[in-house]
Amino acid sequence: MKRSFPRALGALLLASGCASGSVHSPPAPPAFDPGAARAQATSAATTPPTTTAEKPAAPDPVAAGARESAPAPSAADSAPAAAGATQGAPAGAATKTGEPADPPLGWIAGQPLEAEELLLEWGDVSSRELYLVVDKLVAVRLVLAEAGRLGIKLAPEAVDTRFAAERDKLEDEVTKSGKKLALDEFIEKELGFEPKRYLERVRRATIRQMLAERAVRAASLAAESAAVRLIVVPSEEQAEKVRAALAEGRDFGDVAREFSVDDSKKDGGLVPFVVQQERSPFARIAFQTPVGQVAGPQPVSDHQFWIKVEERRAPVEGDWSVVESQVEASLARYPVDDAEFVHWKLDMEKRYPIDLGPLWSLIGAAR
Repeated sequence: MKRSFPRALGALLLASGCASGSVHSPPAPPAFDPGAARAQATSAATTPPTTTAEKPAAPDPVAAGARESAPAPSAADSAPAAAGATQGAPAGAATKTGEPADPPLGWIAGQPLEAEELLLEWGDVSSRELYLVVDKLVAVRLVLAEAGRLGIKLAPEAVDTRFAAERDKLEDEVTKSGKKLALDEFIEKELGFEPKRYLERVRRATIRQMLAERAVRAASLAAESAAVRLIVVPSEEQAEKVRAALAEGRDFGDVAREFSVDDSKKDGGLVPFVVQQERSPFARIAFQTPVGQVAGPQPVSDHQFWIKVEERRAPVEGDWSVVESQVEASLARYPVDDAEFVHWKLDMEKRYPIDLGPLWSLIGAAR
């Protein structure tokens, strides 16, 4: 999702001083891109010299209310690749530990295409894109790990309703494209995917999105939090107008809608969840200001901001059976926004070990 500068500034207000890589929104269903490559089914001429059995589809993660859980850690997840591993090992070849090697991704001119070769090429051609995909995978794994720790469960009917809404969005996009095709036909002919597999991925992404929202909000509720209204302006001239409007006794939310350059202006400057962050000047001021009072102006990144504290909440702690009703009610009132997710992801990166050293070494990344 492309972010405007004001949204980036809002995230800076909440997370300034925090060291982090690129941070992105909770995982969402695959982007609907009519311009995507229209790959077709492979013909007999491209059939590999040997075949392997296709892996069975993963079981429904929410059947009977079961949660989608993080995959069990393996040696590949927790330790660097074994030294001396060879590129282009034939399918089914045994490793030094006696286990079968992963099959290649395909064959070109009779030679196997290995995942390592693909990653190297991807890193050379579009390193930024590769970083974004890896960052999304990190976010997904953190979501699954935290959802498992909390015992988050999704009601199957809630998943079905959300998935139906996502499918409706896709159908609307097909209609807007002007293509007189049914959704399945569009996915196959225009996007080049098997419709059933594509929609299965959309459903899986929908489940992970729902898990992410609940894990993030549960973490926000577990800490002392505040709801505030925010006004951000880029110049002294605008700051004077805000000062005059507030001095006249105008409603803070109305002033935010008129003058603020932050994305929160559409909601009257409302930032529903702010948690304690010592390195964030915005969070510090939010918890130093009494409820109902206004603080500011305060400088940040060549801008000035004011806040009004609307509410302060005591922590709500416990596993999913304890916090579910409050999390669901809170999400119905306030969707998770970028800044709230930023804080959650930073906290989870401290809670769960992450070691991508082997990948970065493979592609020669300076990090």
